[in-house]
Amino acid sequence: MTFKYSMNPSQYYDYTPGSVDFSGYERGEASKIPYGFLALYFILSIVICYLYHKKIVSQADWNAPNSLNAVASFQTAKPYQFRLLMPVIFDFFRPLHAVYGKYLYNAWNVAAVLLIQVVYYKLLCGYFKNRRYLLWIAPVILYPVLFNYIILNQSFQYYDFTAILFFTIGLYYILNQKTTAFIIFFVIAIINKETAGYLIFAYLLFNYRNLFTKKVIVNTFILGVIFIGYKLLLNYIFRNNPGDSFEVGYYENIRIVQELFSNRILLKNLALNFGGLYIFVILLFVTGLWLKYPDKRKVYMNLAIVPYYLFGIYITYITEVRVYTELIPMITTLFLIFLSSFKFSGLEPWAAVKQKQV
Repeated sequence: MTFKYSMNPSQYYDYTPGSVDFSGYERGEASKIPYGFLALYFILSIVICYLYHKKIVSQADWNAPNSLNAVASFQTAKPYQFRLLMPVIFDFFRPLHAVYGKYLYNAWNVAAVLLIQVVYYKLLCGYFKNRRYLLWIAPVILYPVLFNYIILNQSFQYYDFTAILFFTIGLYYILNQKTTAFIIFFVIAIINKETAGYLIFAYLLFNYRNLFTKKVIVNTFILGVIFIGYKLLLNYIFRNNPGDSFEVGYYENIRIVQELFSNRILLKNLALNFGGLYIFVILLFVTGLWLKYPDKRKVYMNLAIVPYYLFGIYITYITEVRVYTELIPMITTLFLIFLSSFKFSGLEPWAAVKQKQV
């Protein structure tokens, strides 16, 4: 078998026809999803959203101060008032929303969970080869969703599934270096929930080798201006609304830590967060297995979980498992990177294939 190394970074290798088994991959092939898998993802979405509806949505007060209806009135407390995307959309369809209410919301959620699986599959295609195998792997992202939003969860926020979707889309655009599309979706994502701002850290970590280049500096500046400008604008518009611009959870978190080992519910929520996937993320770094992954940029971008936790000490409640929305795609990906260190997983990084052929 003869190989010729090419300096074209988009071309991993040349090969003698028939001599290499690509296990279903062809160069230039779009990451299309067969209808059978779309049907599977749709069924899984219905199951997740049905369980979520039975436990959480059906019990929700849609006129509570942090509800979709309250935010649509533009009279509710900050920072809930800042999470405008879905309230504005649902208010646009007010006649339907007034009649069908939670059913319309559930339909939205089914679409969001379906798209989470679709986008996550496309994200994984940037990490591992054998796209047909990844079609089966992509729904693993629903495992932490099941724990954090159904099994452990006791609270409701209308924007959660949409926030997971937008954050996953943001990671996909960062990975594929589609900067214009990333910035556009970043704007939409922060209108949904301001914690999409953690995508800025993912962008910087992915570009760690080029942090001081003009392109990265300019793009980071644009993202920062969008985030800060949006917050300042909403602070001005809703200056007479009650509440603060950020939820301050620091003192409550101190109390939680002090009572942690005497409160079984809090301890359970922390121990089973993400269904325990965080354990494999810790092992990934403690054991040094992360060093086996060839393209460190793809590992580092998921370390946006670190600033999330650091800031979370002050602006969120650490035992409310549903607040870890944006971490779900990153934790899941790091878990799969951990598994890729073992042959039985069937996961092999693209860059690893290139190294073998050189």
